[in-house]
Amino acid sequence: TLVVLVACAAPPVISTTTPQALVQTVVAPASPIPSPTASATQTSNPTPTNQPSPIPTPQRLILWAVGVESQREQLVHFLEETGRMSGIDLLVVAKTPDALSADLVAGSIAGLDPPDIIWGGADDLFILHRAGMLQSATDQLPTANLLPATISGATADGARWGTPIAARGFLLLLYNRKIVQAAPNTTDELLSEARRFNGGGRTGLVAGWVEMRWLEAWLHGFGGSSLASDGSPMLDTPELISALDLLKNLRRTGPPPPSTYAEGARLFRDGKAAFAIDGEWSLRMYRAYSETLELGYAPLPIVSASGRPAIGPLEGVYLMYGAQLRGEQLANAQKLAAILSQPQGQERIARELGYLPALSTMLASAAVQNDPALAAAAISAPHATGITPSLAQRCVWEAGEALLPALLLGESEPAKVAANLQERANICLA
Repeated sequence: TLVVLVACAAPPVISTTTPQALVQTVVAPASPIPSPTASATQTSNPTPTNQPSPIPTPQRLILWAVGVESQREQLVHFLEETGRMSGIDLLVVAKTPDALSADLVAGSIAGLDPPDIIWGGADDLFILHRAGMLQSATDQLPTANLLPATISGATADGARWGTPIAARGFLLLLYNRKIVQAAPNTTDELLSEARRFNGGGRTGLVAGWVEMRWLEAWLHGFGGSSLASDGSPMLDTPELISALDLLKNLRRTGPPPPSTYAEGARLFRDGKAAFAIDGEWSLRMYRAYSETLELGYAPLPIVSASGRPAIGPLEGVYLMYGAQLRGEQLANAQKLAAILSQPQGQERIARELGYLPALSTMLASAAVQNDPALAAAAISAPHATGITPSLAQRCVWEAGEALLPALLLGESEPAKVAANLQERANICLA
């Protein structure tokens, strides 16, 4: 998946000392000293020489753009073009999510300056905030105009640590139009349809069965949450037990266990699965297989037992500001964020990068509605939860990925798994 979660049992070890930025002192040239008079008899004043004041060169901003390898060139081009259009001297350096922590540690050891600004997601913000390498965002964007998931995904310790630019990581119900004509509207319909196509060399449904992102969607459909109002893990609940039971029933319509997420994606890609619950990060790969796959897009179904829609969490994409940023450079970074946050910038993000705009008013824009995947995601985006920059969030997801296999292999029942999830998340957090 696009999001690389930090295992909370061993959080990343990053130096909390922010490397000192190089201080560039610009000394104004001294006023020219008039030369002594050539002779005492000189009666005319010397003709003054007009020397124009030097124009200070704008300082270059170093931007680290964190994204998946397959989108590296596209992301760099997008940001470089935005910098040129804005008149901002911007050096964009592409980074993969896995390389971010290592590069920050290496730079700190070598005494190098950290990046001025970072384009990245929820886990990048989590890492940088914990390392003390960010300053809070002072973009003054109206919170009411932004997707709630992008706000919660950047808020910690009473402050917001990045400017919300977009939302990604949304889950969709994908279906192969060569096999089925339309997407089911409810979980009961999905179960029925998936069972009908399960067999004869085909699979009904594939998904990331043992990953918490998928389980969070069903939990949302039962009206539950994996975090309590105080931010602590909240897993041993009736809502989660119901979500686990639904997950177990859905799993029976998939390929025989054990089967990995990658194997399921391959089955759907090759035209051997009718349905897939997958995220926006996989769409580029699926779209390359037109010979075996004619993609249909739909929001996740309504949970029949509750009447609520299943909605997966959204990951915010942020422009984050280095703790050392000051003066003109900070002003230019904020200018860049303001441009990306305006409707024109938001429309470019949807059209060129395939992300949902962070501005909720832009969900009805042509760039979103003309893209079937974004249009389907936009239906539930205003109600989605975010991926918070907290250790508790990562402890919950780590616990799920460790314990869900026991449920799906028939080794433990939902109530027992829910209790074990709570215990493991608490230990991780402690």
